Amino acid sequence: MIQNSTEREIPLQEDYCGHDPEAMTALDRKRTGLRVAIAGLLMNLLLAGAKLLAGAVSGSIAISADGWNNLSDSFSSVISIVSIRMAAKPADRKHPFGYARFEYIASSVIALGMLTVAGQVGYRSVMRILYPETLDTGLLAFAALLFSIAVKLFQFFFYRHQGKRLVSTVFIAASKDSLADVYATSGVLLATTLYRFAGVNVDGPAGLLVSLLIAWSAVGIMRNTATLLIGGKPSSELTALISGKILEADRRILGVHDLIVHDYGPGSVFATAHVDLDSRESFLESHLIVDCIERKLLREYDVHLLLRADPYYVGDAEHHALHSQIKRVANEIAEGTVIHSLHLFLSDEGVRVASFDVSVPGRLPVDETEFFSAFREKMKAYDPDLVLWITLDQEYLSVVSDDRPDLKVTADRDL
Repeated sequence: MIQNSTEREIPLQEDYCGHDPEAMTALDRKRTGLRVAIAGLLMNLLLAGAKLLAGAVSGSIAISADGWNNLSDSFSSVISIVSIRMAAKPADRKHPFGYARFEYIASSVIALGMLTVAGQVGYRSVMRILYPETLDTGLLAFAALLFSIAVKLFQFFFYRHQGKRLVSTVFIAASKDSLADVYATSGVLLATTLYRFAGVNVDGPAGLLVSLLIAWSAVGIMRNTATLLIGGKPSSELTALISGKILEADRRILGVHDLIVHDYGPGSVFATAHVDLDSRESFLESHLIVDCIERKLLREYDVHLLLRADPYYVGDAEHHALHSQIKRVANEIAEGTVIHSLHLFLSDEGVRVASFDVSVPGRLPVDETEFFSAFREKMKAYDPDLVLWITLDQEYLSVVSDDRPDLKVTADRDL
């Protein structure tokens, strides 16, 4: 056991680190993710082959377009597999953050291919609208579509389960895409049913709709990859994961704020954050706590985390009263505002100073100058001699657990 200056015993790192010997390691997570991606690839290839065959036999442009849609899903699965392999490639002198961003480049190339397919299918669909053709809506067409809906439903639940288990935003997004495919294929099934039993030929419009869906997906991929390459905000799933795991790692963490995430690609995430700890903790104890959490996130989630410990004044009536007053004033100006990193001290000239950060969800209802002016004016009624040092958080920062001791998320500008 280690003892600090206040004679309070703390357990060794192995005891309080929160390490679960049965928890999945980062390497296990990569291997499992690779297997999930391969399984998804095989399912999408099977569906694409079945529907392209059924479309060719029946002459239905809508069924063929849906097959091309599944083939584009197969390309996405290939990218997932390649990205997992590339992420495992060690960094070198020219690429100190690894090769994980290769996925973004490859995704853009595939998106261009999807746009080409969408254009070709769209052209054929327009021609089918202008010059309708007789279709052969036999058993094969219905079997292929019903089989596709069943497989895509299974894929939805499969991806969703594995996404939660692996804490993978890629597979969670894939589950949503699979559900969207269920709706698209159901529309094609409806068009085929209308032709078979009512003689209404909407094959061309249905094919055009599917081609537009393919194009929309391609544009979405290109926009997302461009944002990631430029350096956009991290996903809500990623910030929620990091914030939640920090809070869960040690019961002495009273809050998380100023979370900044740098995404260099899947498996190559770097993050910095501040954590609130009891101000009575010794320097050694605080260091051990944050060091342990950093190791845990790296070991189990491949997140390179750098934490800074901030003091939180537990049991300080003056500090808590001031915090409540500042929060009340802030919420009068902008509802939902979170106050953190509050420190009350005397300057060299003996002036009382309150230094704190302000996090406002969404956009400020007023400009910054007016916000600061109104804030200081309202605080004069509480203490006219108190000097305020106010820092307004940037849009990319996250704040968690403002309401102690519940430790619940009260504001998160990324979530």
